[in-house]
Amino acid sequence: MFEVSGRVVDQDGAPIAGAIVMQGGGTPDLTSGTDGTFTITLTQSIAGVPTVVAAKIGYRSAGEELDALPIEPVTLVLYEVSAPDNPAYVFGAPGVGDPTVDTSTAVCGHCHTTMTQQFQTSAHARATRDPWVQDLYAGVASAKTTQAACVLVGGVLRDGTPPGAPGQAESRCYVGSGVLPDLNACGGPTEKACDDPALATASKPTRFGACADCHALGMDGPAGGRDLLEASGVAFENGNHCDACHHVRDIDPTKPPGGAGRLVMQRPHEKIGDPITGPTRQVMFGPYPDVPNAFMGGSVQPKFSTAELCSGCHEQKQAALLSGASLDPSRWPDGLPTHSTYSEWQAGPFNTPATQCQSCHMPVESGLFNTVDVANASNANITFGFPRAEGTIRSHYFRGPLTVIPGVPRLIDGAAALAITTTPNGGALDVTVTATNQACGHALPTGEPMRSLVLVVRVDGCGGPFSQVGGQTIDDVGAARATGVVGADATFASSQVDWGSGAAVASLGDTVRVVRPTSTFLDYDGVGLFAGATLPASQKGLPLEVPVGEATVIAVNGTTLTLSGALAVTAGDRVSLGDALPASFVDGAPAQALAGASGATFARILVDPTGARGVPHFRAVDIVRDNRIRPQTTATTQHTFAIPMGCASATVRATLLYRPAPVALALERGWDARDYIVQEQSKSVSLP
Repeated sequence: MFEVSGRVVDQDGAPIAGAIVMQGGGTPDLTSGTDGTFTITLTQSIAGVPTVVAAKIGYRSAGEELDALPIEPVTLVLYEVSAPDNPAYVFGAPGVGDPTVDTSTAVCGHCHTTMTQQFQTSAHARATRDPWVQDLYAGVASAKTTQAACVLVGGVLRDGTPPGAPGQAESRCYVGSGVLPDLNACGGPTEKACDDPALATASKPTRFGACADCHALGMDGPAGGRDLLEASGVAFENGNHCDACHHVRDIDPTKPPGGAGRLVMQRPHEKIGDPITGPTRQVMFGPYPDVPNAFMGGSVQPKFSTAELCSGCHEQKQAALLSGASLDPSRWPDGLPTHSTYSEWQAGPFNTPATQCQSCHMPVESGLFNTVDVANASNANITFGFPRAEGTIRSHYFRGPLTVIPGVPRLIDGAAALAITTTPNGGALDVTVTATNQACGHALPTGEPMRSLVLVVRVDGCGGPFSQVGGQTIDDVGAARATGVVGADATFASSQVDWGSGAAVASLGDTVRVVRPTSTFLDYDGVGLFAGATLPASQKGLPLEVPVGEATVIAVNGTTLTLSGALAVTAGDRVSLGDALPASFVDGAPAQALAGASGATFARILVDPTGARGVPHFRAVDIVRDNRIRPQTTATTQHTFAIPMGCASATVRATLLYRPAPVALALERGWDARDYIVQEQSKSVSLP
């Protein structure tokens, strides 16, 4: 061990007080005095060349390697990172995370190979090129590439800008809602598309819904307020890449999400040497103070280890974006909370220093000396970095609910727990299912409000399924290929139903389900405004619809469906056409239309000015329901099934499915929508 004294100064030689002073790879236990001076004891027990390092928020870290005891005090010069952000900066490519490909220090993967490889599998890397995002942005169905396929979903082929290729044109299928057509006076039925490069300048969109602010952080040029279709090259292919995220200087919670808002971007403009022609002095913000590599320009920002960093995009309150629309100020005085993952975590039991967002979404990466793959105990220094304690290196998969990491369960797999209780009640069996959000630090599900959970409850025994005769049924969130009202859209007679819209899309083997509205509303302890008793049940948007019955389609003749049996319907009952329940659910199977079946759904329901439900957030003016399950809380559903005469035993099964996208929207856009099993439980029951 040996003692070293010195001084921390800025680029002008002025002393810097309160700077962290530490040995590279050690602990940041010391700060410089009011005059910038320090005395530190270094040890050779830390792998690598003993190095004294100084760091402070707002400055680039500096260090000096000491092969021998210095004769004079050490001076560590911290170069300030000064505002404003530099829009002339050109972002660098992350690379692919393969050392045989990333052979230049121009890409992050050259040194940070593992981190880059993990990043390239993440949703952050796909943030800009994600076809679902791009489809909703331009109002297209990119999977519908022919005239016939486009017309089939009610669309029209027109010229537009292909994602990733600004200024170019190709034929695209325009259908349904989109940020550009909905927020701008363009793209009408007889007009050019909003993203047609040939559109007159005066007619081009000027409102972009702030989509690019979070989905294309890595675009060169001004931060914030950009057209998502401007993204190309590195920005388009790599989304919110390393060079973009590590140029986030700070988080400003008073600003809207994204670049130039809550994410305070700081691309460097300071020069090395000649202030005009010299190379730019790099800066990269991150959680470690001891990154004094001048090539990187490491600048400590502790928020990189906290959930606050995630709030930069994963928390949004918005005004009504549609022209002429407005919010109800008594319900949403601060804006409509369309994304509230961060505040859900803040309000929950996982809001602790040890359980930040990174705990689950950036799990510990073991087996690395530090984040530089070629670093080891023999070459640890300023260039290759210093040793990191086990448990301090975070992976860069940025795990989502369905992220697959070899040998690691998906986040969704352990998110919820199901429990089943049963009570015989005369000739019926009462079934109660509890779903507990046991592992998520936020509501389940969270993020994009079109996501949902679908709970399916069934009872089988004595050769077939029991009929549900009471309790909750799956509502419109569970999806239907056609819906109607008995007496208005559908007329039942014995085992036949005259139902034009249903017959138009029906296939043999489909299921017709009928439910009956009641005057009862289900109370629940939901999220935000819908938590606790703030609102009465009648204003929480979850009416009870009880089962009438279901039957299988066995013939289709014109507008008439022939069913496997008669249903005792009355005028006003709601009828839906959907899929038959499978004998067992398969994880990742195509999403099914399950409205009217026994079960429940958990979702945040946005509506637009017309009252349309489940709309994308850029059309939203209200939230009419949010019964998603908060952390460490339980939702309870109840269902009653008729016991067949003489049946002595049965099996009750509950399956909780995660549905990333609404079925109807997926069909319209040609998306590959699937359901994923969150949890399943079964219980054998002896019947009286």
